[in-house]
Amino acid sequence: MTSPLIHTDKEEPGSLADESSIIKQRISASDTEAKDRPTVPCEKPNLKMKDGMSEDKTRRKSEILLLCLIFLVSFLVRSYKIEKGNFVVWDEAHFGKFASKYLQRLFYFDVHPPLGKMLTALSGYLFGQDVNFKFDSGSSYPAQMDYVGMRRFHAFISSFVPLFSYLTLREMSYDVHCCTVIAFMIIFENSLVCISRLILLDSHLLFFTSMVVYALAKYMRRRTTANLMLLGTALGCVQSVKWIGCFTTFLVGLFIIAELWLLLIQKNVAFTQFIRVFAERALYLIALPIIIYLFFFFVHFRIVNRSSPDDGHMSSFFQSTLKGNEHRFRKYVEYGTVVTIKSTKLSGQYLHSHKDQYPESEGSQMTTYGHKDENNYWAFQKVVDGDVKAEMVKDNDEVVVMHMNTLRYLNLVNKKAYVSKDDKLLSTSPNTELFRTNLFKVEVADDLIKKEDRIKTLTTRFRLKSVDEECYLRSTNKRYPQWGFRQGEVTCSYKKDSSTLWNIEMNNKVKSEDLEYKELRNLKSAVFHNIVEHNALMYVTNKSFVQDDDLEPIRIVSQAYEWPILRRGLRMCGWSNENIKFYMFGNPFSWYLSLICVLIAPTVLLCRTLRQIRNKERINMQNLIFCCLFCGGWAIHFLPFFFIGRVLYFHHYLPALYFSMHSILIFVRKPKLLYAILFLQIVVFCLYSPFTYGFYDQNAVRWLKILPTWDFVDDIES
Repeated sequence: MTSPLIHTDKEEPGSLADESSIIKQRISASDTEAKDRPTVPCEKPNLKMKDGMSEDKTRRKSEILLLCLIFLVSFLVRSYKIEKGNFVVWDEAHFGKFASKYLQRLFYFDVHPPLGKMLTALSGYLFGQDVNFKFDSGSSYPAQMDYVGMRRFHAFISSFVPLFSYLTLREMSYDVHCCTVIAFMIIFENSLVCISRLILLDSHLLFFTSMVVYALAKYMRRRTTANLMLLGTALGCVQSVKWIGCFTTFLVGLFIIAELWLLLIQKNVAFTQFIRVFAERALYLIALPIIIYLFFFFVHFRIVNRSSPDDGHMSSFFQSTLKGNEHRFRKYVEYGTVVTIKSTKLSGQYLHSHKDQYPESEGSQMTTYGHKDENNYWAFQKVVDGDVKAEMVKDNDEVVVMHMNTLRYLNLVNKKAYVSKDDKLLSTSPNTELFRTNLFKVEVADDLIKKEDRIKTLTTRFRLKSVDEECYLRSTNKRYPQWGFRQGEVTCSYKKDSSTLWNIEMNNKVKSEDLEYKELRNLKSAVFHNIVEHNALMYVTNKSFVQDDDLEPIRIVSQAYEWPILRRGLRMCGWSNENIKFYMFGNPFSWYLSLICVLIAPTVLLCRTLRQIRNKERINMQNLIFCCLFCGGWAIHFLPFFFIGRVLYFHHYLPALYFSMHSILIFVRKPKLLYAILFLQIVVFCLYSPFTYGFYDQNAVRWLKILPTWDFVDDIES
């Protein structure tokens, strides 16, 4: 017997509403595919099928021409005057640089997965990117570099977004008028056009996000293995561009959980059949996306396999496996040899110090730092009586550790650390006199090859234990405030855990091949371990992102609550009067209209559903599914940003905006009203297009400032 929760006013074969019928078909022995149902018009249901193959063929040709028109208009709108601004705009400084790294096969580190950046590198390869160009922010592109072609490549990718929107709505049985209007509204949304015209990852992110939504709608209508595989592939790709794709995955997961629950409560479905369906979903929607995600990282490491200054972010052992690594490692660590000391934990950084003092002048700051730097250089000195000769650093040796640039000793301060209050503070003290607080005991923990009593380069993990307090040198993975230059905190902790383990990385004093650590040549770093390490570092770095105060954070950084009300946009370049200016800003008409619709739609549909239940009417499941997909998608892609403890920007809202714009169809379906809305959308787009395509004179657009918080023009000084 069919559950009342999956009835509609008019059930038809193959519809979204005919849930139980589809499930039965899926688990039947024949696994026959459900027939497509005819299109349901926006105004009134029309269940009559068109007769004649010629009419059907003409209709299909007309729709193909319409799809081509949507794509063509989308590409023209996004590529119009794309050559304006022949300088590095906003985050092109990052992603253009990463593309250059791919083309040179130099390792680099970034907080995003690699797929989007590899596509950007593909644009650089196709259009002859100058690998010597540094992509400094605001710098002019060289004359021989086809930056316009690279930008057009990203505009081309993003031009599929309105196409996927149209196809998604068609899969959900909306008529041509509804689908066309929403697709063109997306085409003429200023913020989506603006983000799609530059060498950024967001074109790829929006492409795969819209592809996931299309694949989900296609799968909900026809539950075939091919559609399930398409959905899993799209999920793997969207997660491989940015981790925001995890929100999209969560949305799909909710629909799949609902599907499995409806199947489970069917009395005529055997448990073995449920397990088979569950296993199929797990294979294509969990295992397949993970495999795709890992595959793109595998490709990434195969391409960027040469050493560069960026490899300091990764573990010492990973660095040793890169081609062109400058080090010929000495096997053992000698006293007096200049070395670098690095935390062995995932995302571990170098032990670092500099001349700057703590706020209360307890000595020079002790930190960890992720980049290779001369302030990472240290040397071990052994405390001995008389003329005893000390050569190699050994287990249980009592040592002092000297910072080579400041010539100061590592020192324990008898007070609480600034951030980790349960730990002791570390600093450096002058080398004119030794104190007990300068003494540390070496404790060898283990070795990747063979544990010995002597410390070996890279492979030996060891601890430094304070002789005075019996606490351990520790990297806390927390950061100092601005006075500590946002560098990592180093403390002395009484906890003996993995955060107190260190290894020697740089130890280059090789006088002969007999002293070289030749065993390292035979060691290979496992790809899976590299992926785990890279992702752990991505997480830690992403979480700790803060805005540089030198970059006018009031003009760039925003809060999540500001986005849906369009409180302000984002200045993407310098704002001097003589330069062209780009301002990322939404179309106020669609922005506010979609916000109103997405907020009130759940309440309105809930009231309608309760009324239908009270009147014993069949529930219109198509509207409920549509609301769950697009209103739920908006909430899932927006609300988590209130709990993300990192710097946020205006463009983080754009995936949520894509979902909210579709919610307009919950209230408006009459063609005349839809086309009136589209007309207003295009008019407002044209009014605010100078922000999208660039403008020089602030006074020419000053009249567009409706809200006082819109900061696309500077205030006039009185």
